[in-house]
Amino acid sequence: MPPSYDAVPSRPLLVTGSEPLLDAVLRLCAGAGVEPVVCPELGAARAHWTGASVVVLGADVLLADVAPALERRGDVLVVAGADPPPSTWSTALAVGAEQVLVLPRDDDALAEVLADRADGRAHDAPVLAFVGGCGGAGASSLAAAVACCAAGDARSGGGDVLLVDGDPLGGGVDLLLGGEGVEGLRWGDLASTHGRLSGAALRRSLPRSDGLAMLSWERGITDPAPGEVVRSVLTAVRRVHDLVVVDLPRHLDEAAVEVVARAAVLVVVVPADVRGVGAATGVVRRVSAWSTDVRVVVRRRRGGLPADLVAETLDLPLLATVGEDPRFRRAVEEGVGPLARRTAVRAAARSVWSTLAPELAA
Repeated sequence: MPPSYDAVPSRPLLVTGSEPLLDAVLRLCAGAGVEPVVCPELGAARAHWTGASVVVLGADVLLADVAPALERRGDVLVVAGADPPPSTWSTALAVGAEQVLVLPRDDDALAEVLADRADGRAHDAPVLAFVGGCGGAGASSLAAAVACCAAGDARSGGGDVLLVDGDPLGGGVDLLLGGEGVEGLRWGDLASTHGRLSGAALRRSLPRSDGLAMLSWERGITDPAPGEVVRSVLTAVRRVHDLVVVDLPRHLDEAAVEVVARAAVLVVVVPADVRGVGAATGVVRRVSAWSTDVRVVVRRRRGGLPADLVAETLDLPLLATVGEDPRFRRAVEEGVGPLARRTAVRAAARSVWSTLAPELAA
């Protein structure tokens, strides 16, 4: 697994005596889910200078004749309410500023920096996606079980795993985990959001089941989230988790394509029968247009096709096989989670995770 997320990142430092600049930056900080340390002038900011996640200086404090000597550091930005005079640029360089931003014209640029630093993360988590080759293939069950396996490993190493429900018609992955009653954000709460999202705020608000974070659809909602929303959510959650596992619908809409295009590995689950393979052919062709690493898990059936023949027919690497097991269905009905009992799905999930974990950590 990648290095674990730091749950308590440092706060940004805002230095300005200008009320308009103060209001403008505080509004952007609120959108990023962070509360800055505010100082009216550079002398008062000295104690917070080196420990801040990012330093935002108002142009009003950059007076060359009074600016104190400060330790050079990265992530220093200057903000102004209008295009600044040349003297502001020279003083900005003197204190090590990387950019001079004019608000509100550069609101988006500042909001992006604040969100990135608030999340305390320098890398994006890998995305592992699952899709059924046909209806009832068991992709959702396997995705949930693999996410639980990964979360179990992550708990011992300090990491964090998120299971994302990408199918509004799938009934909700929270049901598979027995977590439908857990309080927290669902897709319906995010479907109308716009712009940059704070990963840290999302992470704190998501429901959890046995340590696994989940973002699920509520029952009764049938419209997919807009692609722009999915893109923003996926970007945010990847900054604050170590792995994102996504259960996708077979019919790739705009939102699903956003996930497939970012997936490090995409797993197609296919039953070992002629109709299942025939249906999976179209799914594989579609996802292969967006993903560079597609593999197959074959769901074995009595008297069905050999797993290697299914993989060969689809021209995909065989990742694992999974057998029919009524014990797994009973476990789901009883709400005990996908790993509570020794089932074929649990065994397959552990096989999939043991194979992919080293690759995703690389």
